[in-house]
Amino acid sequence: MANSLNNSIAYLFSLGALIAPLVHAEDEPQNEYGLRANVLLGDGTPANDILGIGLIGRRYLDHGWFIGGSLDTYAYDFERPAALLDITQDPDSAVIDADAKATVLGGFLGREYGDANTGFRWFWTLGLGAGTSSVNDLRGAVDGGGTFDLEFDTGTDIQLMSTLGTSWYFSSKWSASFTARFEHHFTDIRITDRVSGATRSIDSQSPLGGYVSINYRF
Repeated sequence: MANSLNNSIAYLFSLGALIAPLVHAEDEPQNEYGLRANVLLGDGTPANDILGIGLIGRRYLDHGWFIGGSLDTYAYDFERPAALLDITQDPDSAVIDADAKATVLGGFLGREYGDANTGFRWFWTLGLGAGTSSVNDLRGAVDGGGTFDLEFDTGTDIQLMSTLGTSWYFSSKWSASFTARFEHHFTDIRITDRVSGATRSIDSQSPLGGYVSINYRF
């Protein structure tokens, strides 16, 4: 998993190094850094809602083009993993979700429209991310007797990401961004019940969501 993540990180930096020389800035490049709050909504496999915070940065080039990167952490409930293995929990016990967390490093290319010092500017981005996740082991009672004991093997996620949003510049340096996100994740999750030996793999998910960020540009 570590080698895969390292390779993905190296790819992201290489991609940025290749893109930067293609667009020549007439003036000195401008940088922007922001703190953002993320919300992603899934279909329940493995999560319904994924909440996180992160850092995002952009380097502005010519004619509104920019390149950037992000680092985000997430926490979420892995929804009803026992049911994915056709295990029926004891009805007298509450439905149990597993606690999960993830860290994602991303890189992107985008374009911003509008050049006024204040007011709204629209933008879009296309990007690629690499993430690692962990899910806590989960134990519980089975309907009719017995127990289950689930372990989770999570590899590196490769994520295709796109956004469409607007930034409101309330000064020449400070702005707030409101952004819709569209993503597809190639996941590598394997669930195993150590009691019965049953297994289940999850290889993709396509969450939608958005983020709000406060940014400083210089």
